[in-house]
This record gives sequence, structure tokens and C-alpha cells, in this order.
Amino acid sequence: MWPTRTRWTSTPTRGAALRWPAASALAVCVLAAGCGDGSPIPAAPAPTVRPTATRPAPAPETRRSLVAHALGAEITWFRAPESDSPGATLANPNRQGVPLVFAVEWRQPGWLRVRLPIRPNGMSGWLRATDVSLSETPYDLLVDRSEHRLTVSRDGRVLVRLPVGIGTGGTPTPAGDFYLTELLRPANPRGPWGPYAFGLSGFSDVITQFNGDDGIIGLHGTNRPDLIGTDASLGCIRLRNEDIERLAGMLPLGTPISITG
Repeated sequence: MWPTRTRWTSTPTRGAALRWPAASALAVCVLAAGCGDGSPIPAAPAPTVRPTATRPAPAPETRRSLVAHALGAEITWFRAPESDSPGATLANPNRQGVPLVFAVEWRQPGWLRVRLPIRPNGMSGWLRATDVSLSETPYDLLVDRSEHRLTVSRDGRVLVRLPVGIGTGGTPTPAGDFYLTELLRPANPRGPWGPYAFGLSGFSDVITQFNGDDGIIGLHGTNRPDLIGTDASLGCIRLRNEDIERLAGMLPLGTPISITG
């Protein structure tokens, strides 16, 4: 399930570039490798085209998600805005020593409705706007359990699709809408969690205690890459180590992740 007593690594730089090669770059490499003696081939002259008036292409639609960062040593969430009965108080930072973040679902004057990193899965609550600071993430993640695939998108455009391992039939990876709550660097990068492990706001529906924690679902590397693409974990989502390293350098905490299939 989830590593404990690990070293926390700070949130990656927002907007870091994804380092998977672009399709056009791959095409250039393939063509260059199949060009006989490797001598440069001159390009054919471009045909003369008369300029015509054209409309500028519309700017691509951006899809950004708001992230709330807790201020102070604790934060209280409420069941409704302007409520006199708080739901609970959460310590900041969390048990792993990571500052609390929340995925924002709705914003109104003075209040924010957020997803909560607590049981049961799918819990939402309201925070006072004065208790948090806000940032944005352009990324979102989609795990398709039936396809054993993670899709990474930025501003609504797919960047890459990656193979993953998921939970077994007895310890399934739960479906739902979650977000990344923490990024940990396990003490042993060659161990079962690989070099990095993201914690999710979701929990196992079967395991309530593991390694001293509450059955948190993670997105992490593995020392069994041969099991990627299968149902083999206790509920966590496993990636190849080279893939989790790339994601760790790119995704800010608070990034939404949906699990379907």
C-alpha cells in the first residue's frame, strides 16, 4: 500500500516540461535511420502560393483546476458555508510532514468547496477562503482500470498514455475522483514503491490499516516492472520507474485524478 517514514520531497516546479519525445521528433529519427548512406537529401523547393486573407486560429481552450493550500497549523472544514457546526479539524502538515492541499470543486465569496483527503471516499467540505492560499494546475490524470492505462493531459490535451498495474480482485483500486495529496521519496528507490510515490486523497475499500497508516491509495514506481499491465497490487497504481520519475518532476500537488473502468 503506502510507504511510511520516508523523506518528503517538495512539490515539483509548476509548468515543468514533459520529457517524452514528440511524435514529430520520433518520425525524424525513423526517417534518418532509413536513408541509406546518411547523406543529406535536399528539400524540394516550395511551390509559390499567393497570400490570402485568413482568420487567426482560435486560442486553445485552457482547463485549469484550482488548488487550495492550507495556512496555519490546522484547518477546519465545514459541512456547509456559514455553518456553525464544523465537520472536523485537520492538522497541517499531515502525518507524512507534507503541507495540506485540497482540490477545489466550487468557489463562492468567502468560501471554497473542496475534496477532502479523508474517509469515506468522495467526501467534500467547505473551507473559509481566508484559511487557504490558491494556485492552479493545468494537468489532470485519468486511470482506466479495464485498459491498465494512465492518461496524462495538460489544458485538456492528451500528453501521453502510460501502462499501469492496479489492484487485484481481492484488493481493488477504488473508482472515483481524487487528487494528488503528497509526493514522497522512499528511502530505497529500488524497493516496492520505486523512486517516487504520490499519495492520493482516496483510500482502499478493503484495507483500513497498512504500514501504520490508513490504507491510502498511491501512484508510484515498482521493483516488479514485469507486473505492469496486470492486477497485482494491494490497491495502488504502479508505474514503470522511468515514468514515475517524469511525473514527479512535472505534476503539482492538487492535480485531479479520476479512476474509472
